[in-house]
Amino acid sequence: MPTFAFEARNVSRNFGVVQALKNVSLGIHEGEVHAIIGENGAGKSTLMNIFCGKLQPSEGELARVGQNAVFHSPIDAQNAGVGIAPQEVSLIPQLTVFENILLGAQRTKGIHIDWRATRNVAVEHLHAVDDTIDPDSPVHHLSKAQQQLVQIARAAATHAKILIFDEPTAALTYRETEKLYSYIRSFRSSGGSVFYISHRLDEVLALSDRISVLRDGAFITELNPRTTTKEEMVNHMVGREVSRTARQSRPQLANAETVLRVEGLSRAGEFENVSFDLRKGEILGVSGLVGAGRTEVAKCIFGLTQRNAGQIEIFGEQRNIRSPAEAINLGLVYLPEERKQEGIFPLLSIAENMAMPNLEQFRSLLRMRMADMFAEVQDYVNRLKIKIGSPKDRITSLSGGNQQKVIIARWLMKKAKILIMDEPTRGIDVNAKFEIQRELRRFTESGLSIIFISSEIEEVIDVSDRIIVMHEGRVKGVCDAGEASPERLMQLAMA
Repeated sequence: MPTFAFEARNVSRNFGVVQALKNVSLGIHEGEVHAIIGENGAGKSTLMNIFCGKLQPSEGELARVGQNAVFHSPIDAQNAGVGIAPQEVSLIPQLTVFENILLGAQRTKGIHIDWRATRNVAVEHLHAVDDTIDPDSPVHHLSKAQQQLVQIARAAATHAKILIFDEPTAALTYRETEKLYSYIRSFRSSGGSVFYISHRLDEVLALSDRISVLRDGAFITELNPRTTTKEEMVNHMVGREVSRTARQSRPQLANAETVLRVEGLSRAGEFENVSFDLRKGEILGVSGLVGAGRTEVAKCIFGLTQRNAGQIEIFGEQRNIRSPAEAINLGLVYLPEERKQEGIFPLLSIAENMAMPNLEQFRSLLRMRMADMFAEVQDYVNRLKIKIGSPKDRITSLSGGNQQKVIIARWLMKKAKILIMDEPTRGIDVNAKFEIQRELRRFTESGLSIIFISSEIEEVIDVSDRIIVMHEGRVKGVCDAGEASPERLMQLAMA
């Protein structure tokens, strides 16, 4: 067996009394894609942060081609040929694409930056990933998907021999995903090594040479992608056999009250003549590729942006919603796609993040009823199976998927009547998705109505009662989920 190009040897990592990693040993060979899978909180991101120098192990060691490697910082890791494209976009919005790609590694001529040479090198790395992005465009002009590709090009520009991809396709369209697959295969063919983290198990099976499963911070097993199944992968991830709840047809919804009606909604440059209705107790899926206008419509309904034309009716009454506060007072709330920028209060605790819109219900004459608030928070922690240490811990102590669950719980606690959820399960593992879907079903039986936006077609079909399909800012069709298939939805989108 050849020496690993890079490996962890009995690595553990503690955060106070919490042990995030427990004696993990695994490695990667040259020219290999090694997938790391596990539930949220399994330790995947902690391990990858140790690999790229953001964290140091409490115990154990790293090795590069058999030699002990100590990374005190990400620069040390880069110098050893390890680069990472993290899940959360971390570019500088005001700089151009090419400036971001070679930030800190600009080419010089004497004591001055050689901008032409810098741009040429950056473009070479950018075009290896995607040749349609303008290298001179400021990053804030790009879509989230394009920003993710720029971040991948930046990781490649470090001349890494080992690249770490953490949920790289979460924001990508089908076309962009195929380009990324092509890049990864080319990188592997040239002798590069890839650690690949994804909750999309089809991707893992299609791309990887080996699969390692982590659970509760420990290495569980290694799987062969040519012989394993998604069911086996999930069962190892959660430590028990898991099955999704079959979606059941609910014909009674056809006669249910209409709680939201959108007619002819338009906003210049974003979407045009969008019309649909939402019924009480219904989950209305919204499908379509990234850039189809789904998020823009959701933000307009919620009052974050203003329409140029069209009408919105809530519970049969026409409304002109000019701010999110007005929407929330009407019982309509929006769970944003970008939790890090728009969803959490990073300096506050888990309990404060969850209870933020609900503080009034815990206020007495002279003080806050903290015991009641913590009891309510704990109830939703249990119901959504959120993995936490203490409700008093900062929300940033949680994995990304558990942060997302806290945001969902925030609005369920608020007793919202209409909930618009934009990519609510992005970055959440398969078992957690099933749990959230079951919980959403249970809440709709109590009268909650949900607009469920997702780029994952199978998820939309699994969770929805009806599905509207959008493409290039227009509604292209509507179908019952029982009659839907990925092929049918794609046909509607492209019609």
